Amino acid sequence: MGRILKVAVGLLCVTFDAVRRPLGRWVGYPARSPTVVLMYHAVKLHERAAFARQMDLLLRVGNPVQADSRASAAVDGRAAVAVTFDDAYRSVLENAVPILRERQIPFTLFVPTNCLGKSPEWVKDERHPYARETVLTAEELKSVRRIGAVIGSHGVSHRALTELSGAEASAELAESRAVLQKIVGSTVDLFALPYGASNSEVLRLAKEAGYSHVFLSVPFSYADGDGFVRGRVEVYPSDWMLEYRLKVVGAYRWLPYAIAAKRRVMVVLNKLRLQTAD
Repeated sequence: MGRILKVAVGLLCVTFDAVRRPLGRWVGYPARSPTVVLMYHAVKLHERAAFARQMDLLLRVGNPVQADSRASAAVDGRAAVAVTFDDAYRSVLENAVPILRERQIPFTLFVPTNCLGKSPEWVKDERHPYARETVLTAEELKSVRRIGAVIGSHGVSHRALTELSGAEASAELAESRAVLQKIVGSTVDLFALPYGASNSEVLRLAKEAGYSHVFLSVPFSYADGDGFVRGRVEVYPSDWMLEYRLKVVGAYRWLPYAIAAKRRVMVVLNKLRLQTAD
């Protein structure tokens, strides 16, 4: 789905919210918005100014919170927003962390433990925008933890847990948590699913491994009642400012439903194609 179409649907969503919220308050059912969790990856040097502008916008339209916060929209109507980074790239430490500290915005790093101090082994294409990134070292993780970052796990090898056996997935969950806890000297409670790949078995294993929250890569949380699974919306420093604003205020929450609908349509089309071929 193209960016322009997503923005258009996001604007419709914002318009709907503008009508729904006062109407809800009038009838005695005020709307409560869940925390919006942003998912970044890298912030390169040439993106530093754009990232700073995004953080300034975030402060204007949102209330920064930690990723595991149970906060909803504040009294002033601004969305509760959490900033997270997958893969713990050094460019984040160099270009994003100073801006976050200056603005006192909390943030979380999700770390793949098998690549500490190395290039991301899951990036195979040299033309990939993150091909020249480096994952933080253990010492750098300690330093960023000391300045207030929350450290979460992103597995050992950055493999999709749904493609592994139960024993392999359990090992990824447990080993990465143990390694990170030893490095930072505190409990690691958060896990970001590599590639957002999840199913009921993976979620069960994550709970057994001791995690309090598991994060997806789409802006949607399963209705599990306890907030264990949390959605995220992917953002980039290169996002248009309108596009970014819509993401921050939760106007992309419809996206998972559109993706699911597209998959259902593709299944039907494939069945029709096979029937035609026969």
